[in-house]
Amino acid sequence: MNKSIRFRTFATATVIAFSSLGLVLAPSAQASTPGASTCRVIDPRATGEGYGDGRVCDGNITGTVHDTRADGRCPYVRIFFTVGGWWDSPWAGGKGKAVNFAGYHPGEYTGAEMRYISC
Repeated sequence: MNKSIRFRTFATATVIAFSSLGLVLAPSAQASTPGASTCRVIDPRATGEGYGDGRVCDGNITGTVHDTRADGRCPYVRIFFTVGGWWDSPWAGGKGKAVNFAGYHPGEYTGAEMRYISC
């Protein structure tokens, strides 16, 4: 048996063996790396008092809340988590004012809403 035939036989047997194990024909899956962060967008529905936006990445919370009306109400964002309830942003006071916020919560983000206080 010449080298060419032996090589093709070996290559064919190798492909068949790996194929049966799902190593050649299966698409490669994107594995999650241990250091990869998981981010969710905070986008609560705007209200007449204001609006907010931000992100939650592995418990780290960042964003901005805006006051859009001179009505004696100061809006803030309430962010809900699976464990431990919620986290409230600082409130923005005065029409046209915006406040950046940052914080941390160990739970998994589930949603957010705009709220206000009288100020």
